[in-house]
Amino acid sequence: MANKMMIQHMFKRDTLYKEPDGTILKIVTSEVWNLRAFEIKNGKMTGGMIKIHPESDRAKALVEVNP
Repeated sequence: MANKMMIQHMFKRDTLYKEPDGTILKIVTSEVWNLRAFEIKNGKMTGGMIKIHPESDRAKALVEVNP
């Protein structure tokens, strides 16, 4: 049996994460197949939903933003 990471334990729902370029994302759903997020600008969610594969380099680069 392959080792599968528990995505729900790695990324917290309704939590802000920062990308290396400074973009702030709010994770709204954390699933095995993808993370669903929205960009946060001026404290509000903007644009369309962003899907990020949880095992991708982009997901691995996300850093939780402390409130």
